[in-house]
Amino acid sequence: MAPSQPPPPPRQVLSQIPRPPRFTFRARVLTGAFAAVAVVGAIYGAGLKTQQEYNREKQKIAEASAEDRIRNLEERRTALLAQRRPIERKLNDLRARMRAQELKDAAAAAAAATNQSGK
Repeated sequence: MAPSQPPPPPRQVLSQIPRPPRFTFRARVLTGAFAAVAVVGAIYGAGLKTQQEYNREKQKIAEASAEDRIRNLEERRTALLAQRRPIERKLNDLRARMRAQELKDAAAAAAAATNQSGK
């Protein structure tokens, strides 16, 4: 007789194949919590950095001499005036367009009134 061979391994049915565990409710909650902590930490850290920079700048200004303060204020004034001119120009253009539109609307209303009274 031929030497006996071991039996073939049993065939696994699809339902018996191990699958990775599903994303459970607890895992979702933990993931959300970690994400929330990361976001809040980033925002808080950015706020701290901004506050520190503000305090350093404030301290620099307080320690500056009167001449330095005047020079800084004059530079800031110059920058603000440079920003003001284009804004004033845009505002004047807008006011002119609004006046033109009002005149056009008034003329159209007057024309409509004369057409109705002439009928």
